[in-house]
Amino acid sequence: MPLVLDTSNRFNRDPVSGSIECPHCQANAHMALMAAPGFKVLQAKKPGQVGMVFQCDACHSPVFLKFRVKQYQPDRIIFHSAAHEVERPAEKFKFNYLPEQVALSFREALGCYRHGLLQAFAAMCRLTAEAVFDDLGESGKLKIFDQLEEIREIADLSNSVFTTVQQVVFGAADSRSPLPVVGRGDAAVLLETIKDLLYQAYIREARLRRALEVRRFFADQADTKVSSLDAKKPSRSTGTS
Repeated sequence: MPLVLDTSNRFNRDPVSGSIECPHCQANAHMALMAAPGFKVLQAKKPGQVGMVFQCDACHSPVFLKFRVKQYQPDRIIFHSAAHEVERPAEKFKFNYLPEQVALSFREALGCYRHGLLQAFAAMCRLTAEAVFDDLGESGKLKIFDQLEEIREIADLSNSVFTTVQQVVFGAADSRSPLPVVGRGDAAVLLETIKDLLYQAYIREARLRRALEVRRFFADQADTKVSSLDAKKPSRSTGTS
């Protein structure tokens, strides 16, 4: 059902049906309408998009959404039903396992993605890949190439999407290689691809090493305790009367 605003500044239904992810608290919550332009103002200006302010039911923070106008009529304004999110939730990622330059570039990439700057996001992903290649060397680059092929098989990526991701990641080897045009779907795949490549290259190894160290520590502690108890046991006499 399309969203309709009438001459008395009333909507025919709740502008946001269901729940969406809040960009501030990351909760899936209902968004309550707090402010929207009036009917007369919109009829006079006739903008193609209209911004409205909502409040998250979970954290009570303001959330700004945009709606595209479908049609202006004398007694009503009809909007497309789907809202466009202006603010995206911040992506969560464990940066403490990454080298400084890799972490710096990927933080910038996530910031660009959050604000919908897709070409800037692709450029920062390329810089992230370049920092990884500088850190891991040629052997690390070959491993990432294999991991990218594995991601292609697991996700069953189309040739066009895979080519875009590959050009972003491995175009870092040639500064003259232009960035491909990245759409919203390409950017989503690129985001998860870079996250997985970084996890495999740095986080998985670091976490596994840490887990093994902890296991060895407690195993050594247990062995030391057993040895101490054995040493304290009184020796039994084996003599005969």
